[in-house]
Amino acid sequence: MKPENRLCVSASRIACQRGFGLVELMVGMVIGLIVTAIIYQVLSTFEGVKRTTTGSAGAQVNGAFSLSTIERDIRAAGWGMPSADVIRCNAYQTYHDNGASFGPVPGFPQTPVRIVDGGNGPGASDTITVLWGSSVRANVMNLLLQDVQANPPGTAAADMQPTTAVGMSSTGGFAWLTDDVGNCTLVRITGSVANPVAPTTVVLSHAPAAGTALMPNYNATAAWMSAQGWQTNFNSNPRIYDLGALTQRIFSVVNGSLQSQDYFSSAARTELASNVVALKAQYGVAAVAGGQNVSAWVSATNGPAGNWATPPLVDFKRIKAIRLAVVVRSPLKERPGAGGVCTITTAAPVTWPGGPTVDLSNDADWQCYRYRVFETVVPLRNVLWANLT
Repeated sequence: MKPENRLCVSASRIACQRGFGLVELMVGMVIGLIVTAIIYQVLSTFEGVKRTTTGSAGAQVNGAFSLSTIERDIRAAGWGMPSADVIRCNAYQTYHDNGASFGPVPGFPQTPVRIVDGGNGPGASDTITVLWGSSVRANVMNLLLQDVQANPPGTAAADMQPTTAVGMSSTGGFAWLTDDVGNCTLVRITGSVANPVAPTTVVLSHAPAAGTALMPNYNATAAWMSAQGWQTNFNSNPRIYDLGALTQRIFSVVNGSLQSQDYFSSAARTELASNVVALKAQYGVAAVAGGQNVSAWVSATNGPAGNWATPPLVDFKRIKAIRLAVVVRSPLKERPGAGGVCTITTAAPVTWPGGPTVDLSNDADWQCYRYRVFETVVPLRNVLWANLT
């Protein structure tokens, strides 16, 4: 037996154990670093995939919801509206008092759908306003038993006496007051009582009141109407159309989100979807008034194609469809590449084939996000059914 082995036999077990050498420690550290680097690479790749997947899912949800919401309201546009008669009006007289300001109803479209072109500058978006009522008898013309004045009640001539009570709004509903002259006044019914001289009919009032943010007033005072030059005497075949509850929904993109606003319910803006960077729309127009087939797509501008920013009556009747595009971006910002430069998106999104490119240069980091465009064409079915001529 070798001497050192005899010593181990006689010594304690712990004293005979040996540690790792320097080479063994170095090899172990290298192996550990390699494994750590591999794990980090796997986690980094997984995090990138997760970020892309999550961002795509978020964009998909925001885009689909935005498009479906606007499309649903455009399809409803014109419902409960006497389009064939009211679109012929030469002037639209509306009033809105929310306790802080008063004047015409802001952004009142006059027609089922109105586009305000926002241009093609950095961060520019269009605005779409849709209008509809709730009455199922809005196109039923109610003649009035007497000539009427569209000023506040106080005289018999100020109250409205339709020839029939069928289909007329209850208190709180809206109605168009018009005649053959071509002026239309929007009033809100504030009272409905039996007509003592015609038991089968009613007497409708439209009294003004102090407006508040929660309960705006839509009936102007006589002094305000006089100052604005309103048509107040309706004596040429006077008539009234029932609208029921009225909705005027304005869609716009504000600070990276799709928002809506309705001056007939609450003027407060409501956020519908986040990470929406642009909204673009065009009119689909027929070749002639009364035509039912779209022959051209035009932006809401004044140019060689015509005055579609404020189209005249004959052109309003040609609008049969709306083409719109909603541009959304991923909610998560991607990491920049080499040199700190983002190259996730290298070209700005295009609204539709042959359509305008969306200018996102108002955001210095726009290339760090992924984008999706949701585009569709919506026929104005209530306008098509009205077959305006």
